[in-house]
Amino acid sequence: MKGSNSTAPFDFVTSGHADPKHFFSQAADDIRARLLDDGAVLIRSARQCRDPGVFEAAIAALGFETRDYVGGSSPRSTIQGKVMEATRTPPDWSVILHQEMAYVKSPPEIIAFVCVEPAGKGGESVIGDMRKLERLVDPAMLQRLTERGLKLRRTLPSEDRVGLKPGVKKSWQETFSTHRQAEAEMHCRARGWDFEWNGADLILWQDCISPMRAHPLTSANIWSNQAHFWGAAAMIEWALIDGREQDARELMTAQRENPLLLEAMCFGDGEPLPEDLTLALFHAVRGLEQDIDLGEGDILLLDNLQYAHGRRAFSGNRTINVIIGNWAGDQSYAVQG
Repeated sequence: MKGSNSTAPFDFVTSGHADPKHFFSQAADDIRARLLDDGAVLIRSARQCRDPGVFEAAIAALGFETRDYVGGSSPRSTIQGKVMEATRTPPDWSVILHQEMAYVKSPPEIIAFVCVEPAGKGGESVIGDMRKLERLVDPAMLQRLTERGLKLRRTLPSEDRVGLKPGVKKSWQETFSTHRQAEAEMHCRARGWDFEWNGADLILWQDCISPMRAHPLTSANIWSNQAHFWGAAAMIEWALIDGREQDARELMTAQRENPLLLEAMCFGDGEPLPEDLTLALFHAVRGLEQDIDLGEGDILLLDNLQYAHGRRAFSGNRTINVIIGNWAGDQSYAVQG
């Protein structure tokens, strides 16, 4: 394992267990307790979980309540049931550390990845302990973000125009799993999200959140947002680090000539975050990166509040399936008092 943090997630090994559902049922208490304490758990050699149905049954056996991905920002498709592909972000892109859907009021509380096929070269999973980030952030910056709140503005083109958009390419049809504008609007209203149509493109304002969030079981306040991820400054820095110079040029042009074409992390009143603040957060989060190699059938289980995740660029094939979910309201592991 590589990275700036040498502490590995706690390992469980399933080799020799013919019935994955039985193994996960029997190990559920230990795995959940370790996940809550450590924030990250590796489950090695669960090769039968490469099958989406077996993977979903195994995660259900741990007692987690699975969720859908409506409103999520990553380009991905459902494979079966609640099992999704990890992302369709191009292989020559890295994926910077982030907590899943941390731009909404109620993001998933856990996320599970299973390696179906590791990359030919590169493609390491990246995790980062977000419990450490508060100590790396200027207290005055944190107070400013807390007082003003954070809100993500997203630009979602129609699917016939999504290829024209610099940065993360995701249509409103994919975001809301519908081709009907009225149904997309219904999803927005049901979640309290503001929106407007700019021709065939949807401008979406997601929830106003605090930069810190209380853990549902421990009540610990943990940094949880994507202020370091969205906005032209972060996207350009990300592209330059990856060596994606054409992407960087396209983003710079859009930032200069048509900023509404790009996502922006804003204060709660809609004012975009200053570039220097965004870049300070971007590099603070990068300092938490920790690489983990996943082999066939390995499962990486994360508490989505305590740990962020990402990916290195790769070549060849790489198939990772993912499930998001909640602790399912089980308070037996909650810290009391």
